Amino acid sequence: MTNPTRARGIPQIGLLRTIVRAASLTVVLTIGAPAVFAAGDEPASDADADAIAAPAPAERVAELTDPAAQVAASDAAASDDADKDKKWSASLGIETSIGIGTFVTGDQNQSSVSTTFAPSFSYQVADKLAVGASFSLTWFQVLDFVTPLADNTVLMSDIGVSLSHASIYKHEDSGFNLAGGLSLGLPTSLASQFQNRLFSLKPSLTASIPVGPVKFSYTFGFGKYFNTTATSTVNCDNFDHPDECRQGRDANPDFGFESERRGPEVYLPGSGSSSFYFQNSLSVRWAIIEGLNLALGVGIYNNFGTRSLPADEFTGEGATAGRSQSDRLVSSLALSYQVIKQLEVGASLVTATTHPFGDQGNSFVFFDFSRAPDNITSLNFSVTGSL
Repeated sequence: MTNPTRARGIPQIGLLRTIVRAASLTVVLTIGAPAVFAAGDEPASDADADAIAAPAPAERVAELTDPAAQVAASDAAASDDADKDKKWSASLGIETSIGIGTFVTGDQNQSSVSTTFAPSFSYQVADKLAVGASFSLTWFQVLDFVTPLADNTVLMSDIGVSLSHASIYKHEDSGFNLAGGLSLGLPTSLASQFQNRLFSLKPSLTASIPVGPVKFSYTFGFGKYFNTTATSTVNCDNFDHPDECRQGRDANPDFGFESERRGPEVYLPGSGSSSFYFQNSLSVRWAIIEGLNLALGVGIYNNFGTRSLPADEFTGEGATAGRSQSDRLVSSLALSYQVIKQLEVGASLVTATTHPFGDQGNSFVFFDFSRAPDNITSLNFSVTGSL
């Protein structure tokens, strides 16, 4: 039995440590984040919308950064006589997310607790037309599983700037309403910086119709990422020890990755950076009594990479040749209560997975508890203050 071939002069352990750090950081910040951040950004990856429209663990905090949700909020505020002359609004959402792996006993216990702070601001520039800005900070208090992040790490999401219209079209008799928005994402998160992102753009449309105390909504969105490179990179100047940064490596099936060095930058091709994604989400919101709402949401994100890969002897079962693609399914059930006009509290159950049909492709991962140690399902508790 022979050991895998290694590049000349590069200790294998140092390379593996760097590769694991880079790859897992991307997963945590774009896919998982996308389970922690409320940032209408990546589908899985990144993370985005209302409970359903975004890959975030909780509906309310996710709403703070979604253009369509901001529009709905401004529309609701406009209907209040006391606020007719008020042009601006601001809010701060605080949410604690607990992965259900925290409650698993024995060797499979993988505790995960984080708290997200999501401030937002919007200004009404015309009737039903508003501009807004938002971002989030996530504090990872407990991370008892393999991750490049340490306990008490604080990470920032991308900054989102949005233009949204609360009612592009409305049918008065039925109550049908079509809202729309355009959001610009600025690369302030580590995930975006790792992928050398300049910015992202996401237009979206939300159609809704009320049936008694129940409102049905559908959101379609398209997100496009603009990057300076087609692949992620690591700057070797940022590493203290030369063994921790790769010097460049050709394609090597035995070792599982390839890279190329240009100056201090090492390029990590892999499947490439994210290029664009489609979002389709459905939600049903029931106004139980005044101020008390129950919402059910399901969203699917189809994320496409920059590279096209051939099918060969190393291609896994179920994989196909062509542009790299990953899908993300988010299901959520949220209960919220408006304590007073400026204060809302909520609780939600969210499952967010990049394997919508399970690892074997034979199950639908919807509010999943069978994979508890993976923490794809979380319990979330939030409080939101607004002005």
